Amino acid sequence: MKYEIKNRFTDVVQFTAEIDCQEDDIVAVKVGMAVIWAVKTGANLRDANLRDANLKHANLQGADLQAANLK
Repeated sequence: MKYEIKNRFTDVVQFTAEIDCQEDDIVAVKVGMAVIWAVKTGANLRDANLRDANLKHANLQGADLQAANLK
């Protein structure tokens, strides 16, 4: 499925990830999978709204998370 990550300040879609999950999966799983997809594909995560992301086991080495919302 396609999952949109928006800019935390403007609410504009920052990137759209192609993730393998169900529509009814919890947001934390969807955001976590989108972040992993973003890192693998080189998407820009700067200023992204990643609130509630489940990043367990995610390798974020080299990811630009400057000003990203990780609450």
